[in-house]
Amino acid sequence: MPSLIERYNDPIHEARARLEGYLPPTPLASSRFLSARAGREVWLKLETQQPTGSFKARPALNGMLAYHEQARAAGVVTSSSGNFAQAVAYAASELGVDARIVMMEEASAFKRERTESFGGRVVLCANTFAARWETTLRIRQESGRLLLHPYDSVETIAGDGTLGLELLAQLPGAFTVLAPISGGGLIAGIALAVKAARPECRIVGVQAQANPSMQRSLEQGKRIASASAPAESLADALSVAVPGESTFQVAQELVDRVVLVSEEEIARAVRLLALEQKLVVEPGGAVAAAALLAGAAPPDGSPVVCVLSGGNVHPAVLSSILGDR
Repeated sequence: MPSLIERYNDPIHEARARLEGYLPPTPLASSRFLSARAGREVWLKLETQQPTGSFKARPALNGMLAYHEQARAAGVVTSSSGNFAQAVAYAASELGVDARIVMMEEASAFKRERTESFGGRVVLCANTFAARWETTLRIRQESGRLLLHPYDSVETIAGDGTLGLELLAQLPGAFTVLAPISGGGLIAGIALAVKAARPECRIVGVQAQANPSMQRSLEQGKRIASASAPAESLADALSVAVPGESTFQVAQELVDRVVLVSEEEIARAVRLLALEQKLVVEPGGAVAAAALLAGAAPPDGSPVVCVLSGGNVHPAVLSSILGDR
């Protein structure tokens, strides 16, 4: 039976080939400020520079391109109340595909408006994870649309894995990656790509204390649901009911550690990235920097990459965080 790395190797490299004409590599920027704070070399992977402001453009485009004929003929549907919703809407507009995105009624109005601005048709449901998924599956069954999973499909994980391939090309030698975890697609893709080439690299996942689904699941050795509805947190982009089945399996085998950060630590990271790095990063996208500042990187002195996964923060939220000094 092939290992997980062997199973995903071809899909990740196929995803890179698909995305080359749509998404150039995002910058890997050296951070003198964070390097001085951490006492080691720190790099920032700027997924905030993607067309929709988050890494989710990778899996959205890869999933649609992998089944392009089906997508164009039947349309696509997905379940997301944030960055994947925007990414699917964007990818659909680029590829001539009709997209329906199921969002909770209490989802961020800011992200809903951005999703609609990219051309996605939003379908609202009750404010529970179960209702969102049930509505998504009903639309798929009634319409025959292609289902794009936000984090737990081969195409999604492979699309996220292209970020790991970019890191390997951008940074030599052994390094540690700090990356956010929601359903686990991003951390799984990065771990599969990086560990395949350089098993000595470390992969550390980061979650908000308000939604520690992956950390609890790894501690207990099985997938644990953390909540039936989104928890209140600045890092709303990381809210998920339960880790993906495939992503949990990858995390068990290849992720070295998962750490939690507090709301105060998240807000501090957003402030410092804005004021010292001149980068607008949403709270969920800043948790890697929050973990670094909290001392979560392994004490081996290796270079650290903080994946800044998204920059879609409402101006009022950003103003509130920056004003709270």
